[in-house]
Amino acid sequence: MLVERRTVSRKTPVDGRLEITSVGAARIGGLGDGFEIAIGDDSAPGRLGTMECTCRGLERPHIHYFLESSALKQLEPGSQVELDLEATNRIRVSPADV
Repeated sequence: MLVERRTVSRKTPVDGRLEITSVGAARIGGLGDGFEIAIGDDSAPGRLGTMECTCRGLERPHIHYFLESSALKQLEPGSQVELDLEATNRIRVSPADV
C-alpha cells in the first residue's frame, strides 16, 4: 500500500530521518516500533518519530513526523521516493517514478 511520496531533505543522510505528513504517520502508526525500513536489498529497524515545533510561530505549535532509520542515510537529498507499506511490517523506500 502506498503511504506517500516524499522529497528527501538535505538532512536525511546525516540524521537518518525522513519527514512524512501527518496522514502518512497515521497510515503507519499502527505498526508501533516493530517495523523495518527497506531500501533495495538493505533493511534496518525503523520507528516513527515526532518533534514538537514552533516554526510557524509560538502561537501555532504543531508536530512534525519522521521515519527514523539508519537505512535512510543512504538516500540522496532532493530525490523523490515512494513509501510503500508491505504486509510484513516493512516500509519499502524506492525511487519515485517522476
